[in-house]
Amino acid sequence: MEITRAFLKQVLLYFLIICALVLIVLFPRNLTVATVSGTAEMMLEYQFSWSEYKNNLTHYFETVWNDKSLGDTRHERVTVEDELLRYVPASLKIIFPAFFLSVFLGIFKGIFDYRRKGTKLSVFGNGLTWMLQSIPDFFIAVCMIWGVTMFVPDLKLLSQNTSYSFLLPTILVAIYPMMYIARITSTSLLNEDGQYYIQVARSKGFTQKKVVYRHILPNALKPVLAHMTSIMVHLMTSLLIVEYLLGYEGMSYRLFTALGYTNTNEGLSIGLFEHGVIIGIGLIIMLLVMLAQLTSFIIKRSMRIV
Repeated sequence: MEITRAFLKQVLLYFLIICALVLIVLFPRNLTVATVSGTAEMMLEYQFSWSEYKNNLTHYFETVWNDKSLGDTRHERVTVEDELLRYVPASLKIIFPAFFLSVFLGIFKGIFDYRRKGTKLSVFGNGLTWMLQSIPDFFIAVCMIWGVTMFVPDLKLLSQNTSYSFLLPTILVAIYPMMYIARITSTSLLNEDGQYYIQVARSKGFTQKKVVYRHILPNALKPVLAHMTSIMVHLMTSLLIVEYLLGYEGMSYRLFTALGYTNTNEGLSIGLFEHGVIIGIGLIIMLLVMLAQLTSFIIKRSMRIV
């Protein structure tokens, strides 16, 4: 009964988030050009209209119902679904490997931080974790782009025409979530360290490695699994920065252009605002977050973690 109640609560929450997304995206954004009285100067004005807002909502839902599509795009005869089929698979090549790297390598990094705490190697433990968490994603991305172009240009890591083009974005996207999991794991292990059952295990002569992996770690995984959804959210935010900086044409890159921002030779320009594409990519992100939450639930049930 509690599982059903929790499931219905999550479904209601995601439904409300989707409704909020649609209401925000379809908010009226039309500007009017007016002249300043007594002068020849022109200025942009914005006036909110409830009738225009209602028309936006009505027209969009009628289009979805009649055309069985989330809408059109800036390209002629190309629907939102066509764009999702083109850009989403490219991002999934990054998201899934980055997610598993973040979780598994983050746990092992947290174990390393815990076991090396108070030793000379702690600089590579908590010190390195803290440093990588503190550095902004875009700075790490810029440094890696510079390093790749300077030292290994022949690998073509920045080209999307190679079979391994997803490797560099995957590493960049996974860095912060990995350190996030490492910090949670290390803290959880420290909290479990003083428990009575750990003292009993050590009194039986078990090695430190066996105590950690067999006794402490299973009990310390509960807070890690509770943050699986947060890991996916961190991945999504990092993905937007990484795809834009690397020019990797995935769904986050497409989301940026759907918001009306495109790169030109003259710099950044503002163009067409694509409502359907934004809503479609938003739904994909919601599904990925729900998948991460479902994965956490399944692992908890299989490991009998309450």
